[in-house]
Amino acid sequence: MTGNLFNVLQRSKDNNEIISIWNYNDDDGFWSGYVKDFNDDMVSIQHFTKYGKPDGTIIVRMTDIKTIDFDDDYSKAMQCVIDYSAELDKEEKFETTLPDNNMWQFAVLKQVENNANLIAKVEINGGEHFSGFIENVTESDFLLRCIGSLGEPEAKAIYKLDDVSAVRINDIESRKRLMLYKWRQARL
Repeated sequence: MTGNLFNVLQRSKDNNEIISIWNYNDDDGFWSGYVKDFNDDMVSIQHFTKYGKPDGTIIVRMTDIKTIDFDDDYSKAMQCVIDYSAELDKEEKFETTLPDNNMWQFAVLKQVENNANLIAKVEINGGEHFSGFIENVTESDFLLRCIGSLGEPEAKAIYKLDDVSAVRINDIESRKRLMLYKWRQARL
């Protein structure tokens, strides 16, 4: 085997460099990890979960590989998640006080307002979820500084408090977003 494919696989194997393997007939996703071994017919990779935990070895035939992504934003972010995955397991205690009135959204969001160490996931009308830093909570609405799944800053958005149906605070996905956000801001 020669060419670009050989070079990428060898570099991943030599340096534990993260790559993403996409297969034919599998439009749902890809495998992310580093190459353990390969030959002309097959490749084995150390697979990792999206939270950076080792998730077994995957062996795939070269003929089943559609494409390989490498040296991209996802791979770099995954390397950070893998390197610091133990930090994701450390859930800092956060106690909320539940109100005894119908303004629960206001009371809960006020408790996380302007906290740069907590990302909240807000459910709107029992469906869509948005994650980010809660800012400027009023009695009618709040501002959410949205943070993407790889820690990238996204738009600021205003939501009505009445539309909030649930709030998740400090779950593992939010801790991952916060870690990657800080990594991007060079604060990790």
